[in-house]
Amino acid sequence: MLASLKNVFTAQAIAASLTKLPDLATTVLDTAFPDRPTHPFPVVGVGELTAIVGTVPVVRRGGQPVAVGGEGYDVQLIAPKPVKPAIEVTAAELNDLRMILGNAAALDMWRSNKIDTLRRLVRDTTEAMASVVLYTGQVNWPSRGDGGNSESYVIDYGSILNHTMQAKLTTSSKVSEVFKLLTAMRTRIRESGIGGKVAFHAGADVFAVLLDICQGWTSTAEGGGIRVEMSEGKLSIGGFSVALMDETYPHPVTGTWTPKLEPKALVGYATDVPGKVWYCAIDSISAANSATPFYVVPEPLPGDSGYRLIAQSKPLPARNPRTICKTVAVD
Repeated sequence: MLASLKNVFTAQAIAASLTKLPDLATTVLDTAFPDRPTHPFPVVGVGELTAIVGTVPVVRRGGQPVAVGGEGYDVQLIAPKPVKPAIEVTAAELNDLRMILGNAAALDMWRSNKIDTLRRLVRDTTEAMASVVLYTGQVNWPSRGDGGNSESYVIDYGSILNHTMQAKLTTSSKVSEVFKLLTAMRTRIRESGIGGKVAFHAGADVFAVLLDICQGWTSTAEGGGIRVEMSEGKLSIGGFSVALMDETYPHPVTGTWTPKLEPKALVGYATDVPGKVWYCAIDSISAANSATPFYVVPEPLPGDSGYRLIAQSKPLPARNPRTICKTVAVD
């Protein structure tokens, strides 16, 4: 049966199923990391990363720094950790599968459903990793070490820009104060010498305050000519786009639902200097160690109880931290 499953999940069959499935929309990847090429090797050179992030990154394994880049340094290449979610195919499901092996349409639907489940898990994990990069300036994602223990793996691209506010926003603040804040954060990014067009993500508490300010402005016509537009999950204030970021993800170790962005934080990022996500070559013989953002490998479960479908992907998100400015906007 393993041979049959491998024939079901060939590279060509996976690619064919993916082309029939709808595109997945994810907020951070789609807005701040639109460039997502494959990489021919399982590692990324320090020079390639430096060209994107503007400085030599600091790598930490288990909390300890590892020297990177240049002659005499320990690491010239950075190997991203694989993302490998899995789902099980039970013995009962295998019995059903045997009945449809000769039915191409039914088999295609079964395969597409499995691929859709796994690709969503991979995409959600990549999205969460990218959000950590966007809001902190580093890859910081736990991975499984020897013996099944969790260990930290950090690639620090440098400190993101910070803006210190003299007074936090409140529901009684004026639209002109919000506009000055957004302008000041854009100026911080522009003064770093990288990027000029800036969009914003607002944590849940910040967005709620901004919404009250904007609603108050529309009812009193107080705004000094600053144009305000409101739609679901998004505000436009004087031409600045501010999107609500209240999304969460399950922490890969504890399972605790974790906010991508702190509720009281406001983050601006340069849209004309986008981040990049490399999908590196995966470590899979059946995939010929190819550069692909997604692959599926079946393997038998212990005790002859069924099979496990393991998705494989090696994403590495990177972004210049000087294209990001963050502030705590509300108390």
